[in-house]
Amino acid sequence: MPVLSVLISGPRRSGKSTLARYLAEHVLDRKPHYLRLEAAHDSYTNAVWACEAREDDVIGASWASAHRVSYTHDRLFETIPEGLRAIRRQERDGFAIVEADADPTLRHAYPYEYRIFIMTAPPDIYTIFRTPDAAAAALHQVLQDTAAFASEIFGLFDDDVFDDSIGVEHSRPSPAEYAGGTRVERLNIAEAQIRHFLSSPLGAEIASRIQLQPDYHALVEADVVIVNAKRIGRRRREVLDECVSRLQKLLSRIRQDARRQSVLYWGDIRSDDAARRKLTQRLQHLLLGDT
Repeated sequence: MPVLSVLISGPRRSGKSTLARYLAEHVLDRKPHYLRLEAAHDSYTNAVWACEAREDDVIGASWASAHRVSYTHDRLFETIPEGLRAIRRQERDGFAIVEADADPTLRHAYPYEYRIFIMTAPPDIYTIFRTPDAAAAALHQVLQDTAAFASEIFGLFDDDVFDDSIGVEHSRPSPAEYAGGTRVERLNIAEAQIRHFLSSPLGAEIASRIQLQPDYHALVEADVVIVNAKRIGRRRREVLDECVSRLQKLLSRIRQDARRQSVLYWGDIRSDDAARRKLTQRLQHLLLGDT
């Protein structure tokens, strides 16, 4: 039986380590194993090493074992399984809590059984969401990149004899785009075409994801999204309310499979109140199958 894994990810200083200990001490029914993923400071170190237990650190008596993993992006698909194998050698049916920063390569480097995304209450709504202009520009770039990708997938053409197709223009790239000055293809996108694309299931999902700032893209795939809101003032509370409302709408559009609807929680995960007790029950149901 493989080691079960739950990925905790989010921006820096969002409470990931606090959440990991909360799961270990209040949610799970046995001591889990802790695996901390960290990008290598150089370009070659891929290693897994055991950590000493220290009561004053996240690595304490709550864990069956603790390991840190140094990875490079080109070998990430090998390094994460190596870390989990180190756990499996200690406990064949163990439960691993994998903690990582908001590195997009980590999200799909391994088929984690569960995913939890945590962030702090934002000082401004655009900390999490793009501005409308930035979202529109990002969406337009996605469409252009899709056109360029499709052109390469369907074949390489002689640049001198390649005729324009409907909706495709040749233009000389700017210095920031390419070096060498060869012609490139750009999709001439009309407003009606954009509306048609956005009405499709793929277009709706891309449009929803593109609303988010890059550090928050992982919340779309999470089974549980936690907004870690400690004591905040009135202005921050108003921003939090707007953030939660927009997240609820976004997650309802993205996670259309009713069996895997995301749990959205906002509150102080350090505070033992009714809200956190409800979150504990939801997490136990998700991770342990309790009813």
